[in-house]
Amino acid sequence: MTTNNTMKKLFLIDGHALIFRTYYAFLRRPMVNSKGEDTSILFGFTKILTDLIIKEKPTHLAVAFDPPAKTFRHEIFPEYKANRSETPELIKSALEPLKDILSTLCIPVIMKEGFEADDVIGTISKRAENKGFEVYMVTPDKDYGQLISNNIVQYKPGKSGDEAEIIDRQKICDYFGIDDPIQVIDILTIWGDASDNIPGIRGIGEVGSKKLVSKYKTVENIYNSLNELPEKQRAAFEEAKDRIQLSKHLVTIDTNVDVELDEEQLKLE
Repeated sequence: MTTNNTMKKLFLIDGHALIFRTYYAFLRRPMVNSKGEDTSILFGFTKILTDLIIKEKPTHLAVAFDPPAKTFRHEIFPEYKANRSETPELIKSALEPLKDILSTLCIPVIMKEGFEADDVIGTISKRAENKGFEVYMVTPDKDYGQLISNNIVQYKPGKSGDEAEIIDRQKICDYFGIDDPIQVIDILTIWGDASDNIPGIRGIGEVGSKKLVSKYKTVENIYNSLNELPEKQRAAFEEAKDRIQLSKHLVTIDTNVDVELDEEQLKLE
C-alpha cells in the first residue's frame, strides 16, 4: 500500500473490539468520576480514537458496532458463541454514551441488524477499495486477515503505549504461509474458534492448520487428498466431514451486506 497526500484514507473501527480492549486495560485500575461512575471505557475509547486521528490523519472514518440482537450466524448455528460468559454490564452500558460521543465528533456509527461489525467493515472495505480508497481496518481480531488485499490492511492498535501494527498482504501471507489472504478462511475453518464455539477439526490447532493450507490451499483440496494424510489426521477430517462447510460459512466474513458507502458521510470533518 502506497500513500500520497491526495489518497483517500478510510479508517473503519471495530467498535466492540475496541470496547473490550479498553475494558480489560483498565480492569485493575478503573477511572471513576466524581459521581462514582466508571468512565474507563469512555475515556480509553475516545483517547485511542483521537490519538489515531492525530497520528494517522484519515480522510474518512467510521465506527461499526455489533447489534444487540442475534445475527445470521446464530440462525444457521444456534450454538454460535454459546459458551461465552455474560458480557459485563459496564461494556453493555458503554454503547449508548459512546454513540453520543461519536455523534458529537461527527463520526458515523454503522450497525446492521443481523450482521456483525466484521461483516459491515468487510462490505464497506471492499466497496471503498473499488472506489480508490486505502482502507485500514482497526481491530486486533485475526478473522479480518481474510479481507486484506493490496489496498486493505489490518491496523492493530498497540498495547500499553506500543506502536500500532499494520498487517498488509505480504505480512499476512508470510505469517500463515499462504498465497492469498482469502486462505485465512480455510485456516480458521480447520483451526476452529473456541471463543465463538466454532467447531474445527479436532486435534488440529493453528500450526497444523497453517501447514495443511500451505500445502493443499483449500479445505476442499484436503478432503480430496485424505489418503495422503497421517491416519490420525485423516480420521479427524472424516469425523468432521458433515460439519466442515458449516464451520467455513461461520468463519467467512460477509462482504455483501446491504449497507451504503456514502463518501460524504464518512468524510472526517
